[in-house]
Amino acid sequence: MAVPFLRRPAVLLALALCSVGGVVTLLGRLAGGSKAEEKRVPLAADAGAKSYPAFSPDGQRIAYSARAGKSDAFHIFVRALPADTPRALTAGEASDVSPAWSPDGSRIAFLRLEEDRAEYLVIPAGGGAERKVAEFPSEREESQQPPAVAWSADGKSLIVIDTGRSPAGLSTVAIEGGAVTPLTTPPAGAADSTPVLSPDRNTLAFGRSSGAGQGDVYLCDSAGKGIRRLTFDDHEVQGIAWTPDGQDIVYAANRSAGRSQLWRVPAYGGSPRMLTVAGLNAAFPAIAPSGNRLVYVESASGASLWRARLNPGGEAEEDRELVRSTGRESWPAYSPDGRRLAYISDQTGADEVWLCDAEGANPLQLTHFNGSRVARPRWSPDGRLLLIAHDGARGPGLYTIPVPAKGAALAAGTKPVPVVPGSMNGNWSLDGKKVYFDAGGLVWRVTLPSGPTEKVTSEPGTGQAAESVDGKYVYYRARGSIWRVPVAGGKEEEVFAPENGLFFTTIEPVRNGIYYLEWERRGRGMAVSFYDFAARKSSVVLRMNGVGNFARFTLSFSVSPDGKYIVYPKVDRDDTSLMMLEHFR
Repeated sequence: MAVPFLRRPAVLLALALCSVGGVVTLLGRLAGGSKAEEKRVPLAADAGAKSYPAFSPDGQRIAYSARAGKSDAFHIFVRALPADTPRALTAGEASDVSPAWSPDGSRIAFLRLEEDRAEYLVIPAGGGAERKVAEFPSEREESQQPPAVAWSADGKSLIVIDTGRSPAGLSTVAIEGGAVTPLTTPPAGAADSTPVLSPDRNTLAFGRSSGAGQGDVYLCDSAGKGIRRLTFDDHEVQGIAWTPDGQDIVYAANRSAGRSQLWRVPAYGGSPRMLTVAGLNAAFPAIAPSGNRLVYVESASGASLWRARLNPGGEAEEDRELVRSTGRESWPAYSPDGRRLAYISDQTGADEVWLCDAEGANPLQLTHFNGSRVARPRWSPDGRLLLIAHDGARGPGLYTIPVPAKGAALAAGTKPVPVVPGSMNGNWSLDGKKVYFDAGGLVWRVTLPSGPTEKVTSEPGTGQAAESVDGKYVYYRARGSIWRVPVAGGKEEEVFAPENGLFFTTIEPVRNGIYYLEWERRGRGMAVSFYDFAARKSSVVLRMNGVGNFARFTLSFSVSPDGKYIVYPKVDRDDTSLMMLEHFR
């Protein structure tokens, strides 16, 4: 006699297993409850700039740096969560950044940026007398400063950026006595920063940058041994945090869409996953040891292109807005004949190369990368090509793209042509036959289209090459100064050392001098300065008012070929707020 279907042994076994699975699932839900949805909550949204958030070991308090106005110094503040009145721990004219809690939560270490030095100090978490632990020479300003401080597992030492070494690596500094012990040694042209110990205090995560906005997350043990690369983005890291279980790392980088976002990657390696709930313009993540909270910095900066008339006797004047869109404009570049501008705009939601007339009219989109990072357009001497830095699926590199005639559209199917892989900073030779580029902390030169490559500089830490207008010299940045070497090869020599900190973006030689970008320590702002060859001195020609802490990758300028105008990005919205993700897992 046939056995009914529902009474067959195989069917009964399957039904029993399903029942057990259902019971286990139900019990799990009853025990753990339904998973709450992650929710964004403004934590500190008042006017001004906030940065470098850090949770206390119990997750109940947060320390961060803040300033009220763009010309003010950053200071350390502490507040309880979820709601409390912030209390200032530090004061004075110098900027205090990168707070880090001691393992027992009783003290906070931080970095103080003076004019020519970096001081690491410790202060009681409830306020009180400061204690200086270490001091190193430094040219960094708060606009360039990555997170710099972590505590050792036993609370007896600090892990800091050691700018007393070249290249700058991480070192431990004893709280008692100040003994300095090197921890990491980056290769030439690189630098280490952003130290963060894992919850079990056995693994150190840090960022290693290679200049020009390139970098990745690295791991090693607490003694600096067994260094391994965790990410392969080649995008500068803007903050690192461990999940409480030590299984994952959350970090900030602009690895897509041209803006900084939060990414999550397993500590054993793998593909990063974007934390979409944090949105765009997110940086400096911090995760509470308990309580399922993540705090990060959100920037609402906006920039347009402005033009000012250069004044041979002093600062530029008569500035006016030239290009504005619904997004942000940056990296302007005058064409050789001065009739057009190339620039980068993210008005479509991603960085793209655009063209317009010299008066800002008739904008034309040249590229459609749809999410890749693009920067530094440079015109070929004949005005037919643009050299651009592009970081896409094939990794970072320099590309050329044809420029359509004025009034014409780019031909359908036109694609950028790769020139130099791995570099994100390049420039043309005066004859248009070669391209200079940065790689491995040196300046190189390649003959187009596929000719030989030759080394231009010999000392590490050089970049931003630009030929003189007479074609005799190559000018470049090296160790905080402007140097030069004959185009045909020869002795490398220092031309001048800027009074303030030389900023890594733009050098423009002209007939009688060099325009360059520097950080004015006294005014806490960026300035375009001009070094006069005949007078052998520099003077400020344009103070870029309205440039803030999170606009550093849009800082650039371009001088018109006739020397009458300068075009530059002006940041008119730069308030930064602290945002908290509740129910973060």
